[in-house]
Amino acid sequence: MVEDLLNLPRSTWPRAVLFAAVAAVLIAVPSDLIDTPLFGRPVAVRWIDYVILAVTSALIGLIFAIRPEPAVSSKLAAATERQGTGTIWGGFVSFLAVGCPVCNQAVVALVGVGGALSWWAPVQPIVGLLAVALLLYTLRKRLNTYKLVTCPVLV
Repeated sequence: MVEDLLNLPRSTWPRAVLFAAVAAVLIAVPSDLIDTPLFGRPVAVRWIDYVILAVTSALIGLIFAIRPEPAVSSKLAAATERQGTGTIWGGFVSFLAVGCPVCNQAVVALVGVGGALSWWAPVQPIVGLLAVALLLYTLRKRLNTYKLVTCPVLV
């Protein structure tokens, strides 16, 4: 996969940085990793939250920056659309992984505040790894689609 990333056009990298920055802001502001007056966080931010944010934002930026040409076949068009959906889901799971455990209303409704702190908070880094795995899978699929479109097999 590293070789495929190194073979991407140079114009991909500035787009990747821009998309990664947008993803980081969209995840970090509501989860209060970037402190703003809009959101509060009663539970302290952990160092792993910043690592998960950085890795998932970089992967989201790469996936959105790699643009296969408009697909010739409907199969490739559908594959590209599924990859976008996978990226959105990866971003959502990343948000769950770095968000405040007691601010997640669904978790609090299911297990209460005590359960959110004793059960959900320790599981969040594992959820972050799941987000990274989902985004790596999506990136691999995007790179394969990109190679199919840019270097089609001639029959």
